[in-house]
Amino acid sequence: MIMKKILLILIIIVSGNLSAQVKAVDFKGIWLTTDQMGYYYEIDDTEIKKYTKNGALDCSYSNNVLGVIANVDVTNPQKVLVYFRDFTKILILDNTLSPTSDVIDLTDLELDETTLVCRSYNNGTWYYDPVRFELIRKDQELITTNTSGNIANLLNKNIQTNFLVEYNNRVYLNDKSLGIFVFDNYGTYLKTLPITGLSSFQIKEKQLVYCNTNSQVETYDFFTLEIAQFKPLEYNSVLQVRVENNTIFIVDKNHHLFIDKIK
Repeated sequence: MIMKKILLILIIIVSGNLSAQVKAVDFKGIWLTTDQMGYYYEIDDTEIKKYTKNGALDCSYSNNVLGVIANVDVTNPQKVLVYFRDFTKILILDNTLSPTSDVIDLTDLELDETTLVCRSYNNGTWYYDPVRFELIRKDQELITTNTSGNIANLLNKNIQTNFLVEYNNRVYLNDKSLGIFVFDNYGTYLKTLPITGLSSFQIKEKQLVYCNTNSQVETYDFFTLEIAQFKPLEYNSVLQVRVENNTIFIVDKNHHLFIDKIK
């Protein structure tokens, strides 16, 4: 009996130490993103704040002229893409979140209907036109290199997309009701991942990382097709999640950001 009590005390102490290692800070932004260097970004309608994973503010950017920030792509932390959907304009920032170019007006490129934008290989950019149901890629000289054609006609479905990202020569276009449409880097349709209800997600190596409809952190393995949850008892009121190296960043419904180690 005494040994059991000692063991129980040890378990409590160890568990307490593990919990204490999880860093938690207030998250005041609307949404979260992270870069491969381990920085996290707190983003609201008009401002971007870049933090170290220790919670120290590194730099910031704000703009009250170009409208609401619709997307921030930090795939290349040296060339951060910021998309202002209301006025269909793009701005490129450096790693200190300082503008490195003039504002790119998509109306000049006949892309004024664009709703989704993301970074592409070799400093290119993907655009999604919901009127033509088409993905369009332009290189850094703003010359069109690839298109998908009319995706709605191709799939024979009425699509309503809400998220776009490129990773490792694959383009992922999300439809909350139908799943995730996957294309190669030429814009050729490959398949649909049967995961629905998502507002955003992250691709990391062989896995899809996202917050499921039950507000839990979940992963989908591209090879085994297995779905797994990350600490469901601990993180069960999740709004957003990102993973960089062996660190996971989780924003919960109380707007707390937890920075935890993946073991």
